[in-house]
Amino acid sequence: MVLRLLGLKQEKTYGKLDGEDENGFNLADIDPDFHRRLSDGSFQLNDEPVTYNDGSRMVQGARPGAIKPTGSTAGKCDLTRIGHFLRAFFDQYSCDEGTTIGGNIYYTHEFWGREDQYLSSFHAWATFDIFQKHIKGLLMESLKLEVSDDYMNQSEEWVYMDEHSEMIEQAEYDIIEVENDIPLMFYDITIQLDNEDINNPARVYTSFNFEGKNNLNQDGTVGLGSRNPQRQAAAQAREITVSLNSYLDPSSLELIRGAEYGEKTINSPSQCKILKVPLRVIVQACENQNERLEMYFPKCTVNVGYSASESDEIETTFNLTALGTGTAELKDHSTVKTDCYCRLVNTVPAITSDI
Repeated sequence: MVLRLLGLKQEKTYGKLDGEDENGFNLADIDPDFHRRLSDGSFQLNDEPVTYNDGSRMVQGARPGAIKPTGSTAGKCDLTRIGHFLRAFFDQYSCDEGTTIGGNIYYTHEFWGREDQYLSSFHAWATFDIFQKHIKGLLMESLKLEVSDDYMNQSEEWVYMDEHSEMIEQAEYDIIEVENDIPLMFYDITIQLDNEDINNPARVYTSFNFEGKNNLNQDGTVGLGSRNPQRQAAAQAREITVSLNSYLDPSSLELIRGAEYGEKTINSPSQCKILKVPLRVIVQACENQNERLEMYFPKCTVNVGYSASESDEIETTFNLTALGTGTAELKDHSTVKTDCYCRLVNTVPAITSDI
């Protein structure tokens, strides 16, 4: 039986859930908020032995090296589970009390980036067919969203503090499913670049790729006196990039000229100006219009690439880098300075450790 899953629950404090024993691994009565099926998954301690030769051609000995655990996961993206991953990536979060629509309570989750170095940590349940790993102190290193002409795929890179594994009985394993699970498709995504008419975009976009990196300083977690991480990895520079593919046509020429020359109305490179535009991405599964994710990048630089090949239609790629000097409006009408702001509406209550 194939049983490859990832479950998540936010920790109250880094590396610990309430209800654990003194060793931190008595989790029989604690369940993740959900399970996500994995198309790819790995969690490794990276504890390679440190060997020495001392003048010999043969290895003379070895001692255990530092433990700097990392993980990678990937699967389909949906609007129910994605909130936990956005919570792990961004350092700012809020959630309202919910609104009843058609008998269901819908909550508005808001995520955005600021300057906090210490991110929310999670406990993870990672199953590999016959055994399960409990992952403590899980922190998100990077998040990717990719879609072209099929499903939207989501992948993550992680660092973590510690782990514990146990054998599982496949037939008795309780998979925590998500109701109305709708994996997102390319036709669920709408792009609004540079304040174009969202109902009549200037061009057809054939792919969307988002990548965010937190650049966690894992090297700074292990010091003298211990092989294991002794402190939470601090987030360093946050890098957010977006790539959009389209095709060359007259409606794209103005934006191409602006990306290449710094201004849309000139025909040669500017001496000092650079084009900065907003980007809004709206994700809404057509089967449930009440659930919605809006990703807003208030100010982005734009780099454009294109080349001709025989008589093939010319493909154009717009590469955007999010800047932290734009502003976004929160649901309470206050404004924040940020590189990216996300507003998610779904039936999931506030993402917290509730035990």
